[in-house]
Amino acid sequence: MSTKPLFKKDQPIHWILDWDGTITKKDTLDALVSISAAEKPDLPTVDHWKSVSQAYMDDYTATMKKLVPTGALPTTIVEEKQLLAKLKEVEQRSLDRVHSSAIFTNLTRRGIELGASRVVELGQVQLRTGFPSFFKHIQSREGDAFAILSVNWSCHFIHSSLATSNISVASNAILSNELDGISAGVPSSGRIVAAASGEPDPIVSSGDKLQIFEQIKEANEPKVYIGDSWTDIECLLGADLGICIRDGPMGSSQKTLADALTRLGVPCPKLREWGQHKGSGVFWVRDFTEVLEWAENSFQ
Repeated sequence: MSTKPLFKKDQPIHWILDWDGTITKKDTLDALVSISAAEKPDLPTVDHWKSVSQAYMDDYTATMKKLVPTGALPTTIVEEKQLLAKLKEVEQRSLDRVHSSAIFTNLTRRGIELGASRVVELGQVQLRTGFPSFFKHIQSREGDAFAILSVNWSCHFIHSSLATSNISVASNAILSNELDGISAGVPSSGRIVAAASGEPDPIVSSGDKLQIFEQIKEANEPKVYIGDSWTDIECLLGADLGICIRDGPMGSSQKTLADALTRLGVPCPKLREWGQHKGSGVFWVRDFTEVLEWAENSFQ
């Protein structure tokens, strides 16, 4: 964690946000799958997705038992990173199952756009309270930068969902994955690949996110990272200010992150107490209304 003076008045801030469960109220992969299912009504896409989801949970549980047979999870950040790195193989195997199940095969760019509009209008994808006002605020601030850093499987889905909500984010500011073929405008093979050209592997783990996070750092801008799950922990700890999204009561992924911070001895007070903690560390909020309140009132 940085110890330099942070967040001076009028100093640009680099905001880096997770997508699923952070900008949105809940995970959006079910919505993305529903888009593909609607494009292929004669195929059992939803059944395949249920099978893939169950296989992932079984694999995750078995791998955790193998890696942590006693159930005693790490108490140091170094050991935590090592465990998360070993869990990456679970995510990679899941992506392979998604591809082999043909869940996204033949999905098109236009299909994603129309589908994103539909799932937003139906409320299957909802932005977290206060996000539009928060985004408008940072757009109004000269010099602030904004990026989304996500393990989601389609950058174009994220972009289209935001566009339907009248929020314009440049495609190159969405650092995520893509369904093979979508960027080229051809029907997808169903394989999940890195969205950025030249990146050999998709973003699937906490360590992957941290690697990208460190690449996009600007030398003189404090970085704020906002996330909600265990996959965000390395970026939260690596930022000048980390902000956790927590519902009341916390969802399972939020609780996993909260428990990890407690295990590691990382304090996580409310963001409204930021001024009492010398301006650095990891804090939590309910929604973006509280983030906006902090952004508007903390640098007078």
